[in-house]
This record gives sequence, C-alpha cells and structure tokens, in this order.
Amino acid sequence: MRILHAASEVHPFSMTGGLASVASSLPSALRAAGHDAAVVTPLHRQDGIDLEWLDGPFRTPGGMEFGLGRSEIPGTGCPVYFVASNEFFNRPGLYGPSESEPYQDNAARFSFFCGAVLEAASRLGGFDVIHCHDWHTGLLPAMSSLSGGPPTVFTIHNLAFQGTFPMDQYPVTGLPEKYRGIDGLEYHGGFSFMKGGILFADAVTTVSPTYAAEVTTSEGGAGMDGLLLARMSDGGLRGILNGIDCDLWGPEDDPSISPWFTSDSLRRRSGCRQALASECGLEIPAGALLAGVVSRLTWQKGLDLVLPALERLIADRRLVLAVLGTGEPWIEGPLASASWRFPGRVFFKRGYDDPLSRRIYAGSDIFLMPSRFEPCGLSQMIAMRYGSVPVVRRTGGLADTVPDVSGGGCGFVFDSAEPEALREAVGRAAAAAADPRAWRALQRRAMRIDNSWKARVPSYLELYRLVAGGAGA
Repeated sequence: MRILHAASEVHPFSMTGGLASVASSLPSALRAAGHDAAVVTPLHRQDGIDLEWLDGPFRTPGGMEFGLGRSEIPGTGCPVYFVASNEFFNRPGLYGPSESEPYQDNAARFSFFCGAVLEAASRLGGFDVIHCHDWHTGLLPAMSSLSGGPPTVFTIHNLAFQGTFPMDQYPVTGLPEKYRGIDGLEYHGGFSFMKGGILFADAVTTVSPTYAAEVTTSEGGAGMDGLLLARMSDGGLRGILNGIDCDLWGPEDDPSISPWFTSDSLRRRSGCRQALASECGLEIPAGALLAGVVSRLTWQKGLDLVLPALERLIADRRLVLAVLGTGEPWIEGPLASASWRFPGRVFFKRGYDDPLSRRIYAGSDIFLMPSRFEPCGLSQMIAMRYGSVPVVRRTGGLADTVPDVSGGGCGFVFDSAEPEALREAVGRAAAAAADPRAWRALQRRAMRIDNSWKARVPSYLELYRLVAGGAGA
C-alpha cells in the first residue's frame, strides 16, 4: 500500500513530544514491512536539513505557493517531504514563542499546511490513504473529501489539545460555508480542527484501546464525547497502541549508557544504577529504590502527586528520586525545592537531556508515571525495555501496557489520583525488590514484552485496507 502521513512534527527534524516519535517510527515501520510510506511535515527551520527541492510551483487549493523539499528519516529510507513557507513556518517555535503562548495565526498556518499536504499528495501521486495526525491536520479529511482525494485516517494523540479558534478566523480555512455550522466545525462559538478530523475522516483512531473508551465519556471526552461515542457506535473509532523504535531504544547498544546489558545479563545493570546515582549526587540507603522520572511537568502527568508522598518515602528509607523534565512553574518550583530540602535523596534537572534520560531509564529501579490521563505514553515502554519497572496509574495506554504484578504482569498499578495511592504502590514495589531473584525475573518479564512498532503494523494495515476498500471503518 501507499500511505502518506501528515504531521506537524517529525523526529529527528522537529519535536515537542510523542507525536514526533510516532510520525517518524510508524511510517518507517510500514516501510520496513514492504509498504510505500512517506511523511509530509512543515519545514520549521531552514538550516541544518539537507533537502532535495522538488520542481514547482506548488500551490494550495487556495492558490498559496509553497516549496517542497525531500529528505529521509535517518537509517530507514522513509521519505519526508517538507512544506516550506517563510510566512508560516520559518519561526523560532513550532506552535508559539513558548508552550503557553501560541502564535495568533495558528489557524491560518495549519489550514495552509493541510492544503499543502493535499497538493503534495496529488503531485506525488497515487496514495491509497492519507493518515492525519492530531489537530493540526484536522481539516485534511474535509479537504480531501471535497476534492475527491484519498480516504483519510485521523489519529487523536491527545484530545486535550483541540485546535479551537474564534469563528471570525474561519475564512482562513478555505472551507465552504456549509462546514461552518454545528454540523461542521462549529464548537462552542468558535471552530475546531479536532472536530473536523473526527467528523470527516473515514476512520478515527486513538493511540491506545483504553483511551478510545475514555474519550467517549464525559470525564475523558473533553467536550467531544458525544461525537466520539457516535463514531464508536458506527464502527469509526478504534484504539491502536503506539510502539517504540527498538533500534533507537535498547540497553544492549545504547551509546549513552555503560555498561551495556540485556535481559540475560541483568547483573551488569547494577553498574548503570551506580553510575546514575553518582552523576545525580544521590546516596541510596540499603533497601531503597532509585526512582526515575522523565516527563513534561504538567497537571496531566500527575507529578504533583509525588511531592506529598515524597517526605514519608524518604523518611522510611524506601526511595531516592531522579527527575528530568520541564513544564509548568507550579510543579518545577516544588521539585527544585525538594532537591534542596533532601540533598542526596532528590535530584531534579530542568530541561530535556537525551543522554541523561537514557541513563535514568537504564539506572533506575522503578519508573514513575502517575498520570491523571495518558493517551498512550511512550516512557513506560522505554523504561521496560531498559529494565526499569513501571509504577503507573491505571489510565489510557498505561492500563494497556502495564499489567499489575498481582496478575502476573510487569509493573505496579494504582487507581486513585491521590498521593497515598502512589505511596502504597511504591511500597509494594519496595517490598517486591527485597527479593533480588524475584525482582530480576520481574525486570526480565518487562524487558521481553514486544512493544515494537513492528508489532503494531498489522493493526494499522487492517484499518488502511478497510478504509481504502471503501467499506468504512
């Protein structure tokens, strides 16, 4: 099959989160399975990317001109086509000067991008399906339907971000007036890219089965639960788990860690634990767990649940903590304060540091993800690959990828978004780690779970064939 993916960010060229990883790894896995997959994305910066420019001119359906450059995802042969526009994309940030300050013309920017993807698909020729990722591509299904273009699959990566704009900006979409109303893009007086994707795509997916069920409820639907429930009822909504690229993530050859190890040489992993403790200035009491966190620091991720539980866990000599992340000041501040209050017990580094993140995965005993909601999550799967046992809240993709040890699973799962529930789960983990032989068996079980993209490809191919065959989904 020929599948064209459209995404606002693609690793390693641009990245703010898991979307970029999926937009890189899924097309690459499809290509490795023998299918003709490619990606279209904005050219967010003009330097550092070696491009082969295609002969133009290229114009959106609205007549706006853009450049189209070609590169490849390193090591995969998967083509990436970059939509170039100095007016819309040659800027310091992908979506705004900062995470909390979006560009005021984002509706125009991503309407333009959707039109450019449609033109690129036509000029590159013969795609069976266009796979649209998240709200930035939410207008593509309507545009493709109007122009007689390929069928579309629309993936919701995080329903909390909906691409909603004031109705007076609707003309920048270039869509007809019939799509302006409540049966179209209208949403609480404005209009929503996300709603457009859900409404007009031939099939809608979320990034885990549990999240697909959660978004049809008033608690998890972010105001779109009625629309999503209707799509699920007609068979048009399903959840397919994300995967991880096992060529990029693995303790057997990761250049950022030492020593290397496998599930059959777990005793070597203690060297990574000692190296991480030394790098972070941590002193680990006998019997205590070294807990790792690599995360955006937002309300969604639930890291504020860790802080009230922390003092007692440290006093009980059950935990030392290494945190790497950046996000909202109301979480960053208390984490920094905890590192000052508990020297040698809490380490916090603000920002993102890829080599350090790998050393946290490889050296921590447990990996904390107390998310309030989690569409899929990649960090828990990466942690398991490196032998760090996940302690997670039962939600979204965490529920699908981390079965509790009580049922023969590979992690420690809790239900309530409360500090005491997290503390109890960490206590269960500490008790389990007191038996080193059983703990290593648990680590091996986690490391041997196949969360690769290769394992996810058949589910996507089934959906693409259904959509391309015109049977609906």
